[in-house]
Amino acid sequence: MTSLTIKSFFSVAEIDSSEFMVSQLFKRKFGHTSPDFPRHFAAFYRDSAGALHLAGYSHMRRFDEVYLSGGSCSDGEVIRLMSPEERAILHSNGGVWFQILKYKFAKLGSECEAFFGHCGDARAMVVALQAGFVQLNYRYLIAHWHKPLSEQRKEFLTEKVNGIGPF
Repeated sequence: MTSLTIKSFFSVAEIDSSEFMVSQLFKRKFGHTSPDFPRHFAAFYRDSAGALHLAGYSHMRRFDEVYLSGGSCSDGEVIRLMSPEERAILHSNGGVWFQILKYKFAKLGSECEAFFGHCGDARAMVVALQAGFVQLNYRYLIAHWHKPLSEQRKEFLTEKVNGIGPF
């Protein structure tokens, strides 16, 4: 008897383009087309028949020395396809967005000084904080300080990112 693990039915990967796999989900969630510039991260659920389903998406945009995380969404219909045991395992591992965030942080961490997000959803904020983001002094702006930076550098980066507005 094998025990079920998250890796047996759920995976996150960087994809080259959002148009092929993500456009319908993104349009449904945000009302417009998905970003057409890199970097795209998708979460996939593999059902018991072996079919893959897009469970979630998140975009990362390079902005000088930081990355901006945005366009994050999950597909509740796909999550409902999961067995109760699979949903429980996914939940105990932080959920779809948490898994995507952790993957992005690990993959891109050496390329930037920090990650920033713009988060206005209360449920998403809980996940963001669990993944290591911290709230900043600007409404909706969050940062993930994965490298040791001086308070002056953090303030500089925060002001710079805040200056571009919502992303």
